[in-house]
Amino acid sequence: MDGTLRVMACAPASGRPGDVEQNKEAILLRINQARQEGAQVLVLPELCLTGGSLGSLNRNPQLLGACQAAAREIAANTEGLLCVFGLPLALNGGTANALLVAREGEVLGFVLKEHLKPEEKAFFDAGGTQQVQWGQRTVPCDKQFQLDIAGNKTIACFWDDLLHDESFSQVGMADLILAGARDEARAGWLTRQAAWCAGLVPYACLAYANAGGNESTTDKVYPGDVFITSRGRVLAHAAAFSGDYAISELMPDAAEEGRLTDAGLAMDPTMPYAPLDEEARAIWCREAVEIAAQGLAARMKRIKARTATLGVSGGLDSAMALVVTCRAFDILGLPHSGIYAYSLPGLGSSHRTKSNALKLMEAFQLPAREINLQNSILKHFEDIDQDPDKHDAAYENAQARERTQVLMDKANQVGGLMVGSGDLSELALGFTTFGGDHMSMYGVNAGLYKSAIRLILRQVALDSPSPALKETLLDILDTPISPELLPGGGQIQQKTEDILGPYALNDFFLHWFLTAQVTPGTLADICQAVFGSMYSREDILERMAAFFKRFFINQFKRSCLPDGPAVLGVSLSPRAGFLFPSDVAASLWLDNIEQLKGTHKA
Repeated sequence: MDGTLRVMACAPASGRPGDVEQNKEAILLRINQARQEGAQVLVLPELCLTGGSLGSLNRNPQLLGACQAAAREIAANTEGLLCVFGLPLALNGGTANALLVAREGEVLGFVLKEHLKPEEKAFFDAGGTQQVQWGQRTVPCDKQFQLDIAGNKTIACFWDDLLHDESFSQVGMADLILAGARDEARAGWLTRQAAWCAGLVPYACLAYANAGGNESTTDKVYPGDVFITSRGRVLAHAAAFSGDYAISELMPDAAEEGRLTDAGLAMDPTMPYAPLDEEARAIWCREAVEIAAQGLAARMKRIKARTATLGVSGGLDSAMALVVTCRAFDILGLPHSGIYAYSLPGLGSSHRTKSNALKLMEAFQLPAREINLQNSILKHFEDIDQDPDKHDAAYENAQARERTQVLMDKANQVGGLMVGSGDLSELALGFTTFGGDHMSMYGVNAGLYKSAIRLILRQVALDSPSPALKETLLDILDTPISPELLPGGGQIQQKTEDILGPYALNDFFLHWFLTAQVTPGTLADICQAVFGSMYSREDILERMAAFFKRFFINQFKRSCLPDGPAVLGVSLSPRAGFLFPSDVAASLWLDNIEQLKGTHKA
């Protein structure tokens, strides 16, 4: 670098998806803050003028016209400042995901995103070198924009393009990279992202601004983390969800200190989504709670809800949902008196889980509310002519649907939101009642494997200063997983893992299939290498066949899922997750597994 530069990176402190006017004001506020801080350069996130989750609306003329008008006003307010911010741009009959580069009141050009994520390809056109008429001027558009600031070669670009485009190797000659980003929050990365990104750009200064407060939390949560690095070292960093900004002076050839470490990268082979290192795993667990809670808090804030209802069964999932809900209320500054938690015993509830449900509510200092559903369920059986001694699908599912109906009606009574507890593993295996526990107003566990919930709740117990909460959570962790829909005389009659197989294997299969789409043969090899001392090859193939059969035939339940955050970077959401039709055949995978069984026996 030739000269000193003062650079600021931030996300808009407020805003709302699709509210161009409010988002414009939030950007102008950041511009004023940058001036007050004496910054010469300001970088904001990708699509921050609209929010990045608008889907088909990105091609809507009304929205695009509002964006153009707002962008002109923002650009006109860049006196004494170089400003980079994101917006959808109408271009040659299509729509580009663009970064606008403005300085001294003028638009200098646009950066057009080339490396589009799968969910972006339906709404945006990949960029290229071209020009656009902007008022009375023609301005350039390209996948990067280069200019000189105080003798420093500066490049504005999209973070995704920087990572994936080989032609960006030339940025090694740059002094400063301004990167607009839209990276979703993932457990284990919130405190590591800055150091990881710095290590990827060791040759230059980097100002990274990630999407945050004005993004939808329908399926993903965006943390708004921003940072400034220099030659692999982190100079300034605003933590995820803080709403703060990062600012730093970049000096020629300075030997900066304070690099963040990137420890704990090794993952547990048996749970490849969780760090192996004990300290890193503890951070991962806490971040998982925070991401889910931030998603719920954002949804409640936008619908102006100050109350929530949820069922507490004394099992893992409802305990996790209660932990997340309490944290969301803390984020919003709302009293826990607005959390309406209910024990809803039915025909198969056990003494142990009912006791733990009440203890858990008391440990969180919530009223121990109970609505016994047995009479209403039996009356429903009478209405539909169901024999209460016939323990079939109608017998079990009616109870799950009754619980959901009661919780949603109570949510309407108190003017709140009904929090769902169904997890990623149950959704994958279809072990959820359609229109029952499958449905909610926001599903906080939808992005968490059952095995992950075990880890997280154990960490919550270890972190808790409350002996009562710790004792209750540890007993819940020690309780067999059960839907408790069949009568057992107060004892647990059903054990889920006896029906589905071990969650350790099911979650292992699910993770590898979602993240790498490995073939059954490869998956069997990986699984045997990890679990070979516990399960034979024959057992693994048998469990895998059961997994794929359930995974495919239950897609119809996932085709109409409520909103919920992808906490671990994977999702089965029909909007932004692993997508396929409800009636797709599983024969290709099941036949392959049968062939593997034959090969193994031979």
